[in-house]
Amino acid sequence: MPLRATRINLHGLIVGLLVTLPIPASAGPLLDYIRNYDLNDYALGLSVGTAQSPYLGSDYSNTAYPYLTSFRHSSLTDDWFLLQDGMGVRFVTDNHWELGLVGRIQTLGLGISNSDELLSLEDRRWTVEAGPLIGWRGFPVHVQFRSFWEAPDRHSGTTSELIFRLPWEHQRGYIVPSVRVKYLSSDYSDYYFGVGSEEETATYPEYQPGSAINTHVELSLGYELSPHWLLQAKVGLEFLDAAIKASPTVDRSQLWSGSISLAYNPDLFQPRDYEGADKDQKVEIRLGAFNSNIDTTLLLDATDTKPEEDVDIEDFLGAADKETVAQLDAYYRFGFYHRIDLGYFELQRLSSTTLQRDVWFGDQFYPEGTDVITGSESRLLRLGYSYSLMRDGQKELGLTAGLSYTRYESNVRVDDGPQQPEQVRVNTILPTFGVFGSVPFGDKWRLGADIDVFALDFDRYDGYMAYLALDLERRFNEQFGVGLGYNFYGMRLKSKNDDLNGTLRVRHQGPKVYLSVKF
Repeated sequence: MPLRATRINLHGLIVGLLVTLPIPASAGPLLDYIRNYDLNDYALGLSVGTAQSPYLGSDYSNTAYPYLTSFRHSSLTDDWFLLQDGMGVRFVTDNHWELGLVGRIQTLGLGISNSDELLSLEDRRWTVEAGPLIGWRGFPVHVQFRSFWEAPDRHSGTTSELIFRLPWEHQRGYIVPSVRVKYLSSDYSDYYFGVGSEEETATYPEYQPGSAINTHVELSLGYELSPHWLLQAKVGLEFLDAAIKASPTVDRSQLWSGSISLAYNPDLFQPRDYEGADKDQKVEIRLGAFNSNIDTTLLLDATDTKPEEDVDIEDFLGAADKETVAQLDAYYRFGFYHRIDLGYFELQRLSSTTLQRDVWFGDQFYPEGTDVITGSESRLLRLGYSYSLMRDGQKELGLTAGLSYTRYESNVRVDDGPQQPEQVRVNTILPTFGVFGSVPFGDKWRLGADIDVFALDFDRYDGYMAYLALDLERRFNEQFGVGLGYNFYGMRLKSKNDDLNGTLRVRHQGPKVYLSVKF
């Protein structure tokens, strides 16, 4: 099954960045830099912000949200984890260069749907942007360049920013004024500030602003109220390009924004010093029960002899939409930072129903009112290699690469009918990449997460797979523990082969409990 093309994923971007950083031939210094990271350096807070919308008929948008922050501004530290102006990773060299990868959520287009005067226009949807950064911190004024690509392909546009900062730190806080020059590509500007030919009306003629340059000035303040409390404030003013101001959807030439935040650092986490490494168990086995809510849809393509069909396995064919599934997870550690992961669950269902409409399933036609029996089977086997970028007594964070074996089969037959059951099925192996992490709370509790994703085109399949597991575990001793958590597994595969000839969408999600044994 040769791989034709692979879509960009966050793991690949991070790995590519780390590979290209100008570090010594030995990887030791870079890993030491990454692992020199203390969760107790960060604080959790609440921020209240306001931002002026550029769109006609819109005013300020006010939001309140929790956030993670540091008591020091990123321009005043060498920390690899970035929290200002988005979230990302970076590497600061000894000769003052700064290289990294940063991402952020773009919510600019939400102003369209909030304006009564622009209801005739299509919504400009929120999106996720990510890209590289490079900076120079050898002068009092720090210079940084960032470029962002849009991940979900809403508009295929890009933005780039040239930032000048003058950071100043005092005994109990910081002051950082900055000037930011923003370049917006034509695709970006046309999407957010243009009017397409299909949207054109007498009120809103077709308009394409093309590429544009905005200028943004900002002042960030931080003040340490006490060793555990931090007050932060930010105020900004953005001047819009003439091409954007000329848009029929825009009625402002400049945009104000501001926020005030209060954060608390309780030093909640354990110290980083890892104790008992020599006694670290090599093998862990988890036996669990997964209470799965199931949603399965088959979109069968039309052929010369039958029309397109949309078949919901649970609602239309009567399969149970909730089942308790046994789940097995096993982990083998070696070399302290290395791990082999294995996960498996299997679900089999059998149901009967009377069809409420005519349906083609496979090559067989079943008229309305037919009593049918439906069988379905889902299997998922995950095998991966994991490497811990960080692992100490306070936390673990790493990357995973592996394979996911997926088997799905659904068949329909008439009870006591002469014909053989008609079936559709998927039976494939997909590569997966992911991240995992865990944080202990005290000596007995641990919170963990595991995410595997992949989106790709194969010779026979086009689609994506995603797996997410969240766990809260209570250890009784070094060997035994119990946990509860939540699982999500989603897959969408399109295929033209005879076994499917359509699109399969599967989703399993729900709570789980498990027993953990280490030895």
